[in-house]
Amino acid sequence: MFVPNYFPSKLTHQEEMLPNTFSLLVWNIHKENQTSIFRVTLQSLLEKYPSDFLLFQEVKHPKAKTLSLEDYSYALASNIETSKNIFGVSTAAKVHFNTVSTSMSSNRELAGFATHKSLLITEHPFQNNRSLHIVNLHAINFVSLKSFTLELGKIERTLQAYSGPIIIGGDFNNWSNRRVQVLENFQKQLGLEKAIINQPQHIKTIFSKPLDHVFYRGVTLIKAEAINTHKVSDHNPIYATFSV
Repeated sequence: MFVPNYFPSKLTHQEEMLPNTFSLLVWNIHKENQTSIFRVTLQSLLEKYPSDFLLFQEVKHPKAKTLSLEDYSYALASNIETSKNIFGVSTAAKVHFNTVSTSMSSNRELAGFATHKSLLITEHPFQNNRSLHIVNLHAINFVSLKSFTLELGKIERTLQAYSGPIIIGGDFNNWSNRRVQVLENFQKQLGLEKAIINQPQHIKTIFSKPLDHVFYRGVTLIKAEAINTHKVSDHNPIYATFSV
């Protein structure tokens, strides 16, 4: 696996402001987005759960073409680059991107023999001159608790610079009691609320710990729900609606 030098994006909704009520879909898609079953499933999902934002983890992006998200603009924070593909986290939106910020974990997984993890922070304007930061996170796994804590602390310090509304969604890999405690401290330090998810049995768990979460601040959660997609990925999506 190679450290990436390519961070693709396609921004075609730069005239659109964020509405006062908006929805997002958060999903670790396990590199399935180039398959026909994923495309059919996503189309069906979006018909039932219309989304202003898509926060995907483990995206596969062929270098030879753009992502198959015709109705969305998108940015991608890469963590792996091969000769033909880019992999990472991607945020897609039907609104203007003020800024796009990408970064990678300092540590690699599996004692330095595997890959970094990527982080994507995008900023989107409301009509009232305020803006929302969307944080798309795939937390590092297969490392010591110390490394997990250091990496989440690095993200926390980055996010301390953002004082306004913020939503953080993704796969946090918090599969132990001690990782849960680290994540709870992360939440507390940033003044975040954790979305209470309806149908939580559909969220992927390891050792009875849900891995996928949505945190927020400065916006009001209207509803959040985990959706069973019948094993398109090893994770299921979370759909959440917010207002300002």
